[in-house]
Amino acid sequence: MATLRPSEELGRSHPDHIHIRLLGPIQIERNGRAIGRLESRKALALLCYLCSQGKPVARQELAALFWGDKPESRGRGNLSRVLHNIGQELPNSLEADRRTVFFRGDERLWMDTVQMQRLARSDQFHSLAAATELFRGDFLEDIGLDDCPEFDHWLTTEREEWRRRVGQIYHTLIEHHTARGEYEAALRHVNRLLALEPWQEDAHRQKMLLLHLSGQRSAALAHYERSRRVLAEELGVQPSPETESLRHQIEELNDALTSTVRPVQPRLPLLERGEEHTWLVRQWEAARRGAGKFTLLEGSVGVGKTALIEDVLAYTGGLGAHTLRSRCYNYRTGLVYEPLVEALRPLFHPQQGVVGRVEVADSWLAELTRLWPEVQIQRKVVHPSLDEDTTARHRLFEAVAQFLEAAIAHEREMVLFLDDLHDADQTTLDLLRYLFHRLQFKPIWFVCAYRREETTPNHPLVLWRNVLIREGHLASHQLHPLSSESLLQILRRYQGLTAPQLGQLGRYAIERCEGNPYVLEELLVELGNRHILSEENDEWRLDSGQLSKLLGNGVPVPPGVAAVMENRLSRLNPRARRLLQVAAVLGREFDLALLTRVSAEPNEWVEICLSNWMNRGLVVEVAGENAGENAAGVDGSQVRPTPLHRYRFSHAFLWQVALEELAQLQRERLIERIEAVKAAPPGQEAITPLAGLRAIEEAGDWG
Repeated sequence: MATLRPSEELGRSHPDHIHIRLLGPIQIERNGRAIGRLESRKALALLCYLCSQGKPVARQELAALFWGDKPESRGRGNLSRVLHNIGQELPNSLEADRRTVFFRGDERLWMDTVQMQRLARSDQFHSLAAATELFRGDFLEDIGLDDCPEFDHWLTTEREEWRRRVGQIYHTLIEHHTARGEYEAALRHVNRLLALEPWQEDAHRQKMLLLHLSGQRSAALAHYERSRRVLAEELGVQPSPETESLRHQIEELNDALTSTVRPVQPRLPLLERGEEHTWLVRQWEAARRGAGKFTLLEGSVGVGKTALIEDVLAYTGGLGAHTLRSRCYNYRTGLVYEPLVEALRPLFHPQQGVVGRVEVADSWLAELTRLWPEVQIQRKVVHPSLDEDTTARHRLFEAVAQFLEAAIAHEREMVLFLDDLHDADQTTLDLLRYLFHRLQFKPIWFVCAYRREETTPNHPLVLWRNVLIREGHLASHQLHPLSSESLLQILRRYQGLTAPQLGQLGRYAIERCEGNPYVLEELLVELGNRHILSEENDEWRLDSGQLSKLLGNGVPVPPGVAAVMENRLSRLNPRARRLLQVAAVLGREFDLALLTRVSAEPNEWVEICLSNWMNRGLVVEVAGENAGENAAGVDGSQVRPTPLHRYRFSHAFLWQVALEELAQLQRERLIERIEAVKAAPPGQEAITPLAGLRAIEEAGDWG
């Protein structure tokens, strides 16, 4: 038996590891070190060709590919010499016989092309992103053999194929990030795609849209000019009608993303909203195919519903959809259909409207003059009689549906967005319901935002929502508060603040906003109004001393937040609101039994109020606790502990506003009463109701 030398034993126990990069500048390493120089560029080209084949290649083919201008015998001789040179640099990497040559690909070999193909087959977006990182440039970027035309032809074809593959991955990633509202990430990929293929007009158009969606309207228009020059220089063509249409829309459309931003604050990113953004985009995609559902986005006040939908509408508008939008208000004055009247009014504009360009029977247009008098001026129709009959309401509804259907056909795709749908009156909801059922198979997307806590079980929106669920025509999603990490990411956008200042700002804002973006914005605006947070030369400054004083004196409720909280409390009847004030004096967290004893109200009444508060999102239940463990009965036996039903105001500022509605004297007297009730044994405290609680008698509904 032959004995191996130590070097041979080492070689077998520790095989060579080879890393080969063919995308971009060629890099070939053996055990972490670049191999020595091969005898010629043709030898390097031959090695790369064998690596990329992944199968045995005939010697005759290789000789013809690289030495086609030489006699066959000489070509084969040159091939043998080069293969020997490769074998010296990469031992045991080639398997060759008299007919074929094969570059072995096993576990010791890593190649960027193989790895990229594996990652590209994945359905995970992080794998696709990793695949693009492997693309450092063109396939065999620094190779070219003028005297080997067959090889150069193969190389050109391979380079184009790899460009196509990576371009496809970029398109997938761009669509993914755009659908999630992650415009900065999408822009990074589109920039890399344009660096790869600067003449690709679709990519230029995508960059224009992304710049517009991220609030950079001027940059979007500037990129249009650059793309126009590139197309003229590279291809000798002008931008397509689709690109011109997008430019026109960017110039004409109001930028909904920046119009609502306060001057004191940089634009808030859509953190933690990627899934919801994608979900909304999918609802839009279904609607434009005529398979849309009525879309409802629900969430508490200030959680970011409107901002999220407006961001998606900027995206759909950039794709050419005509957006109609309005907001519902609780006028309480019998002003009917107002949200839809305002939403559809742009369609009747003398210049930008479509009333003069669509085919609708005069009889239907005459009915529209009841809500839009401008129709009569533009189309010279006869105003219908104002006398109501049993069919007048149906004629009006059908007239609106007929006109909107014609407008959709003219505009091709349309979006109708109503905000705060919980404030819509019954007649508006009836008309909206009629329009949806008449037009649900047309390319129009009905999308609305609302607050469930502002609706009662018999609210018309709740009743219609249940019908939509039963019919399978509802797509709904609830928006939850942001996490502390996302809120901290928002604060990090204040460039110029030191780490300690960001920490102090976070303690002030994050703890108090409780995941609500609107409350966070108002807190930061209040700091700006107090000149504690300011901007100078594109950098932010924080007066840490003044912020410490503010924290020491107790942070007041920002005026905007206070107004929102007061509106929520105003929906309670006076007796229930008074009881909630008593609960506020007990603390942000309170016990139901103690509230009942202090208020001296009947148990049933307090429980009804509590249920009403929870339905309106004013209070939430706290995890149950027990009054005691192993409590002894009168006869000394063990009895089960008594459960304590504890509740908590849903937001600290809501609790603070409810508490501040009481005068100082009222609070002091309530505190005295609370102490007396706590000191007295259960059932022996004074049971006289609080002044005003019994006296107030409210008729009608609870809210």
